[in-house]
Amino acid sequence: MNRTKAFALSAFTASMLLAGCGGDINLTPTSIDNSVNEGGGSTPDTNNCASYESSGTTIRGEKIGADCVYPRSFSTPENPVSSDIRLVELPGGAHIFPNGLYIGENVEATADVNREGPTLTIDAGVTLAFEDGDSFVRIARGANIIAEGNRNAPITFTSVQEVEGFDIADNARGLWGGVVINGLGISNKCDQNDLANCVLQGEGGAGFYGGDDNADDSGIMRYVLVKYAGYEVSLDNELNGITFYTVGSGTTLEYIQVHNNLDDGIEFFGGAANVKNVVLTGNDDDSLDWADGWQGKIQYILVKHADDRANRAIEADGNSGNNDATPYSDPIIANFTSIGSLTATDGSDESEGVLVREGTHGAMYNFLITEARGECLEIDDAATLTAAANGDLSIENSVVACTENFKDTETQTWFEGGTGNVTLSAGASVLTSGYVTASDMTDASGAPVTVTPKTDLSSIDPFFDDVDFIGAVSEDDDWTNGWTVGLRD
Repeated sequence: MNRTKAFALSAFTASMLLAGCGGDINLTPTSIDNSVNEGGGSTPDTNNCASYESSGTTIRGEKIGADCVYPRSFSTPENPVSSDIRLVELPGGAHIFPNGLYIGENVEATADVNREGPTLTIDAGVTLAFEDGDSFVRIARGANIIAEGNRNAPITFTSVQEVEGFDIADNARGLWGGVVINGLGISNKCDQNDLANCVLQGEGGAGFYGGDDNADDSGIMRYVLVKYAGYEVSLDNELNGITFYTVGSGTTLEYIQVHNNLDDGIEFFGGAANVKNVVLTGNDDDSLDWADGWQGKIQYILVKHADDRANRAIEADGNSGNNDATPYSDPIIANFTSIGSLTATDGSDESEGVLVREGTHGAMYNFLITEARGECLEIDDAATLTAAANGDLSIENSVVACTENFKDTETQTWFEGGTGNVTLSAGASVLTSGYVTASDMTDASGAPVTVTPKTDLSSIDPFFDDVDFIGAVSEDDDWTNGWTVGLRD
């Protein structure tokens, strides 16, 4: 049976189950084991789809072939899952959620948030598939996601079209919504004297977020791919590949890729989430975006623009309504590579490198920015220039090699005044294998170039590894091998 027909069957089956509940369902379940078990006499129950109890009834996905297909009533934005559930690996199959997957209560009042909310556990090798732009994953404040894949068995969030075997175009985007994690961290859009009662609402129906705890823990995402997502609900109201709304530093985020997203690849709104080993490929708008007082850290981040459409590798913001709002956005980012496209454009801004604006602070080390169609580097807004002049915004031990390296003389002066920075022209040789930092760089004439990396990063913060190279990937350690897509096509 094909999966499209399975949606209708699963929804019908669920309606029969729910009929005994006497009308509206009240999702106040208790967690149950999703493993294979004996159900009724000697006949084994081989349905290992996720399930929960509601008013004495088991609500569960339906096993159809290799897949688990979940009814639209399994979780909705208004009736989220409120107990622990687990998604097990389905060899050759996928967990299919036509209506999205919503974990934890989306309560507005911060004081009412259950900080011991439900956990969504996703086993290594699991594929989750979603039907359209209205379906996405939402982890509410106080809830958790434990998605621990590995290099040989990453966890994949994708479109039903891919698991159905449809011929998806190389530039396909926006086939489903994306992943949203709402935290209890700090945003500079809130009253800093009353953070305990901070409530903000995310874009695209993403739910409520905000609080007073930048050490908040929303779980683990390790070896996770998000593909073909993003959705524009309305103008400037969009879903990213992964959105971190005031997610705290207690969250573990490692080995994450967002591929072919319709809007931004990853965006941080406040909080202090940290990430290591990030790949952002083919995203339509900005690959990495931050705003509203994000104070996290990232090491090893590789951006590669698509040939058709792209905006910026990084769009770094403070508070758009008040560039002097505190706490400032103030991340530390090390070992970043931006590979632009000489053909890509989103119709307004060309494929560009890094834009810092709106008063953001921050420290950047070991950056490599090249092949941008637009400028490699730009500073905008008076508050940002002031931060740069005061040393609150810095870039060091970095290389730019583009046709247009700088937007203006202020940006050039800032960059070339940084320790260890090197300016090259577009003809320089700075990469090997398309995305790996060349150990021996040359300028446009073929002459060797000396580039000195920032090697003692751990002295800045123990989060960082000490390295001997700039950029995201070295010739000695290609950590992208075995689990990523879109880099070697």
